[in-house]
Amino acid sequence: MKQLLLVAMFLAIGQYAVAEDLPVPPLPPDITPLADAAPVPNVNAQAPVPPASDEPSVNVRLYRIKTYDSSAGFVPGSRYQSTEDRKPIQTPGFSISVPLK
Repeated sequence: MKQLLLVAMFLAIGQYAVAEDLPVPPLPPDITPLADAAPVPNVNAQAPVPPASDEPSVNVRLYRIKTYDSSAGFVPGSRYQSTEDRKPIQTPGFSISVPLK
C-alpha cells in the first residue's frame, strides 16, 4: 500500500519537475575579431648579429642604476633618490667584453 501511495505521489509531483526549455544560444558573429587571432611565427625574424671582433675589449662607461619601482608610494613622476642618484657625476667604471667561442 505504501509503495502504491509513493508511486502515485511521484506521478502527481513529477509533472512539475520537468525542466523548462533552454533558450537558444546566441549566434557567433560573421566576422571574427582580429584581437583574438592566434599567435603566428615572425616571418621577419633574423639571426643574431655576430660580434664585430673575436678579441676581448675594454671600455670606460658610466654606470647608472635604473630603478623602475612605482609601488613605493610616491606620487607618479617622483621617486626616492638614493645617494648614488644625488651625485652630480656618476662614477665611471670599466666594461670588459670577452666573446665566447
